[in-house]
Amino acid sequence: MSDVTGVTTPDATQVHDPGAGRADPPGAGRGHDDPRRGPAAWQIVVLALVVVFVAGVVGWGIGNRGGSDPGKDSVDVGFFYDMSAHHQQALTMALDYIRNGNDPRLLQMAREIVTYQSSEIGAMNTYLTQWGRLGDEPALAMGWMQPPVPRSQMPGLATNAQMAQLAAARGSELDDLFTRLMIDHHAGGIHMAAYAANHAEKKSTRNLAAAMDDGQRGEISEMNTWRTQHGLKAVVPPLAKFADPIAG
Repeated sequence: MSDVTGVTTPDATQVHDPGAGRADPPGAGRGHDDPRRGPAAWQIVVLALVVVFVAGVVGWGIGNRGGSDPGKDSVDVGFFYDMSAHHQQALTMALDYIRNGNDPRLLQMAREIVTYQSSEIGAMNTYLTQWGRLGDEPALAMGWMQPPVPRSQMPGLATNAQMAQLAAARGSELDDLFTRLMIDHHAGGIHMAAYAANHAEKKSTRNLAAAMDDGQRGEISEMNTWRTQHGLKAVVPPLAKFADPIAG
């Protein structure tokens, strides 16, 4: 579906409660399993929760479809398509760290990113399905908030070379690279989510975007705290202000 580095087609079966804040992921604070030994306990729990939430999310969405559905060129549809692709690269980055990283705190952060962003992709695809907008992905990205650009040029995305470097890195080099790239990636996501939280038509879209904005700001803070505790400089993303504050 996308030409973004490290992106695969989003799985529309993974969903969570649309618009809800982020809860603690399964297994948080319990240490970490070796990802090379097959599915970890937290992965099994996440899959079970996904199945349980599917019926509830679909029913919730249908019950809250007041008014007309967003159009093909709306902020809602464009944001969901672009953020789904954006999230997919974050999943690739996090899974690379889970496979090759060793730091317990960063492994926990990587697992949280996989948990949260997988469920958010599912929620976004659920809405696109309900609105009859699957297959309406624009050829270019970001046209819902700025002049359109190729999808690979969305804010915060890592380049092909950076993704290859991340996949090959080990040890302290991997720790440094993973946190630097993910902070920049999150800053780009915040730039997009804050705009959608202010300008989307549907309250459900605005709520979900606001939850993404809040969650990714928190993760940037956590990663910079980790960096300073390990003798690395905090990262000030190119999008240092991220975006205008979300309207109250």
